[in-house]
Amino acid sequence: MNPIAAPDSMSVRHRRMWRSRRFGALAVSIAAGVGLVAAPVVVSTLTATPAAATTAISAVNGLASASSLGATTLAVNPQHVGDVLVVTAEPGGTTPTLTSISCGCVTTWTKAVNFVGTTQPRDVEIWYGTVATTGTANITFTWSTSIASDTPEYSSQEFTAGLNAGAVWTVDTTNHSDNASSTIVTYPSLTAAAAGELYYGFADMPNFPSAGSLPFVYTNTAANNQVTYNVNGGPGALSPTSTQASAGVSDSVGVLLVPPPSPTVTSVSPTAGPLAGGTSVTVTGTNLTGATAVNFGVTPGTGIANNTATSLTVNSPAHIAGPVDVTVVTSAGTTATSGADQFTYSSGPLVTAVSPNLGPTSGGTSVTVTGSNLTGATAVNFGTTPGTGVVVNGGGTSLMVNSPAGALGTVDITVTSPGGTSPTGAADHFTYQGSGYWMVGNDGGIFSFGGAPFEGSLPGLNIHVTNVVGMVPTSDSKGYWQVGRDGGVFAFGDAGFVGSIPGLHIAVSNIVGAVPTSDGKGYWMVGSDGGVFAFGDAGFVGSIPGLGIHVNNIVAVVPTATGKGYWMIGSDGGVFAFGDAGFVGSIPGLGISIKNIVGAVPTSDGKGYWMVGSDGGVFAFGDAGFVGSLPGIGVHVSNVVGVVSTHDGKGYWMVGTDGGVFAFGDAGFVGSIPGLGIHVNNIVAFARQ
Repeated sequence: MNPIAAPDSMSVRHRRMWRSRRFGALAVSIAAGVGLVAAPVVVSTLTATPAAATTAISAVNGLASASSLGATTLAVNPQHVGDVLVVTAEPGGTTPTLTSISCGCVTTWTKAVNFVGTTQPRDVEIWYGTVATTGTANITFTWSTSIASDTPEYSSQEFTAGLNAGAVWTVDTTNHSDNASSTIVTYPSLTAAAAGELYYGFADMPNFPSAGSLPFVYTNTAANNQVTYNVNGGPGALSPTSTQASAGVSDSVGVLLVPPPSPTVTSVSPTAGPLAGGTSVTVTGTNLTGATAVNFGVTPGTGIANNTATSLTVNSPAHIAGPVDVTVVTSAGTTATSGADQFTYSSGPLVTAVSPNLGPTSGGTSVTVTGSNLTGATAVNFGTTPGTGVVVNGGGTSLMVNSPAGALGTVDITVTSPGGTSPTGAADHFTYQGSGYWMVGNDGGIFSFGGAPFEGSLPGLNIHVTNVVGMVPTSDSKGYWQVGRDGGVFAFGDAGFVGSIPGLHIAVSNIVGAVPTSDGKGYWMVGSDGGVFAFGDAGFVGSIPGLGIHVNNIVAVVPTATGKGYWMIGSDGGVFAFGDAGFVGSIPGLGISIKNIVGAVPTSDGKGYWMVGSDGGVFAFGDAGFVGSLPGIGVHVSNVVGVVSTHDGKGYWMVGTDGGVFAFGDAGFVGSIPGLGIHVNNIVAFARQ
């Protein structure tokens, strides 16, 4: 065994993205101190984030405008809370500017743009604010100097986008135009960043105006100036023009206003619940920040929590049987309904979780199905194939079943009882995986055995390295990632990517492992010093340097079943627990002193782990069952570098640097490198389908 490189500090969390040649996202756990690969964890397929929804804008009623000597108010009558009032002002014959405007109908006014022309030296301004209260009101204008002897002009136009209280309209861009004498009146040319923006312009001109270029709407003001708007501007340049009765100088200002993007719902989980309600539902989507209500049909849910831009949780209310749309209400409106937001109320059986949620194609995995109304279950099907040995607990909230044989892929587990058959959803998914395995060398070379497909290698790409420390397959076993001691990531097959340490321009040489988040959209990398780097949606839950502890012997990292925590394992068998990882034991805690631990793997439910030494000795903690070791069968080696558990956690394989394999418990032997007549001594990691 080569010694672990001297540690570099790795206690800082990093979350930036980086692109790299064939690099991909890590979606299952690596635990690779001298080569350990932890048992794979099934994760969701990555999908692109939906684009922000475009909100349709329309004008409400006509333009309110007034002009009179010394006037400082304008009467308005806003109709809808959440609409935007766009206000223009010019002082008449002098050059004061507005310092503020106020109205009980709008809580906050914002100046979008103002301009004092050179050809016509009068101030022209556009302000805007979100309607907070409806009904008749007066807007009060405060100028920088008295306008008692002037004849100012004001106007206001309301626009709606179906928003709610608290909606925040924003400015994309503004500009002005100082026009020489002409019959053509030019408004500012503004470039909209996206479709669906509101162009609003105001022109101060000496002569009677008339309509101009389409598709803009033009309206004359009380003092025969003009406003124009386009409720569906962009993307690209917007350049309205109009005309006046005879040539004259003119000034104009313009603004592009953008309503907040509409919220969307892209999924709900679970997708079903009992009639009594009380199901904790995770709603995923876009622009969900500030949700004020989550409705199941027309009935509001309760206890909105964990509200971010992309997800929230809510408790379902009581409801009659049948499907409903789950809609989210924010200041930017209510989500449109679709098949993705449906939640089904059922008086029959419901499945809310299965554990473990993967197993071999040969079947025989003991699966716990959790849910409600499971009493009297007459069948538990994996896809269309019935499981065996069904045992329901007394309360009808869980049952045990043995998986039948099945083809590679994911199926729904459904429960049938006299009350019906459980609806399907992501919570009931069970994935059949093959019985093969891969080995990887420190050069990135790959050996495939059994049903494990070969998807490529670093030597096959003509890339020459010697620092690979681990590899893990994707959840569908159609790809895998290789991780280097420098934190670099190479992706093969259908592997995706969310970051690497070289992509952060950080140089390290002590990476020993990584674990994914529960949804597979992020991961943590761990160094021999116990420092942690976080990528994608991985939340930082702790590091050893962060505890003020200094070590350099971490050799493995083991994920919890939720992906919200992890254990770090030292070469002495010492254990550090972070996040929701519970401490279930360590080798020093047994009063045993060793320094040859090379790896660890979790049990199928994440409530225990095995540690393995370079001699093939095994220590079991938590709910991990001991099913054998190399010293226990009289075999003496010192080159074990990895251990991987079977799908059901009732067995494990060990691999040596020469690619030799030892199988224990229900682990099936499907080949080894010495069995191929090939001699190597650089195998560093081992992974199963």
